[in-house]
Amino acid sequence: MQSITTNEMKVFPPNSDDIVTKDNWFTSKKNLQGYCHSGELSSSRIIWRGNHMPIPLSYAKDSLDLAKINVTNAESVLAYLERTNTDAFLVMHKGEVLYENYFNGYKSYQPHALNSATKSFVGLIVSLLSDEGVLDLNKKASFYIPELEGTGLGEGTIQQLLDMQVPVKYMEADTPMGIGRGTPIFIASGSMPKPDNYNGPENLYEFMISSKKDKLPGTVFKYENGQTETLGWIVKRLTGKNLAELIQEFIWSKLGVEENALMHLDQIGTDIASGGMRATLRDLARFGEMMRNNGYYNGQQIIPEHLIRDIQKGGNQKYLAESSHHFLSGFSYYNKWWVSHDRYGGYSARGKFDQQIHIAPKGGTVIVKLSSNHSPNPEGIDAFQAIIEYLVNQ
Repeated sequence: MQSITTNEMKVFPPNSDDIVTKDNWFTSKKNLQGYCHSGELSSSRIIWRGNHMPIPLSYAKDSLDLAKINVTNAESVLAYLERTNTDAFLVMHKGEVLYENYFNGYKSYQPHALNSATKSFVGLIVSLLSDEGVLDLNKKASFYIPELEGTGLGEGTIQQLLDMQVPVKYMEADTPMGIGRGTPIFIASGSMPKPDNYNGPENLYEFMISSKKDKLPGTVFKYENGQTETLGWIVKRLTGKNLAELIQEFIWSKLGVEENALMHLDQIGTDIASGGMRATLRDLARFGEMMRNNGYYNGQQIIPEHLIRDIQKGGNQKYLAESSHHFLSGFSYYNKWWVSHDRYGGYSARGKFDQQIHIAPKGGTVIVKLSSNHSPNPEGIDAFQAIIEYLVNQ
């Protein structure tokens, strides 16, 4: 079994408590940090940065003091970052970096796990292909992937899959099968080993085909990974290119980034569309700034402006309010982005362990948070809003 060592490792060979494996990465703060900091637990594919020089980031003369910005009367933004196991944090305002810091031994050049923030990149790829006429958002998934005919995921349209409106069921209803033993999607993606007597899907294609119909597509919001994996399958089928290649071609190689990004693979070499991407803090800030500028960055229109405007409009707030994600008050989910509908036009890519890329166009702000927290923290919304309010009122 592949393994990695945490940043706390001081001796070689490492102590047994410092070794991270697929059996234990999810069960402690230390192991989770090891997982989020390294790409060595699973095979990965490079998302090439291109052969150009990186575009320098612009840094403000005076940095932002997050200890003086309060989320509540009792806690500053800096204290919030420390409490939520933040590994790296960056704030840009009107194109200038005001704050950049690293915690827990994380280095600026290390690609960090994005987990479900990957989904927002997939949403952009699908939108771009639709804009070019390669696919029709109103067609069912089974139209493009006949293997999904008669499955739950095959019944949803591309737009419904983008908006998490294709409710399906899997073995064990995608709930944990014992502490540390994961869910079918984790096992199918190779993120966790198979438990004893496991007889479920062993790769992502088998996982998608195993989906069963639940409620009628387009009537509820149900967040889960199979819908994004289905989109990943569709774009590969239509283009003949894997997801890492498409992100590289359409986005990453055009941004002027410093580092290659990575895409984790399942056991048979399939890109994990629902959560496999890794990238560095600064490069994600470049990506966020491109989104803030309506798709324009590095002297070119990388994403057509009308596609960015479409994301900003958001989707069905009622569906999200009635779901398990009701704590994101006022939000909707559209084209794989979390849209806040606030006065700053905020929208975000969000990952399982509290990774966030937040864009506030009307506040001129981009915030990137990379974390090893055991669950996404809704308090991050308040922390980000506090920063934006402070900057806007300066």
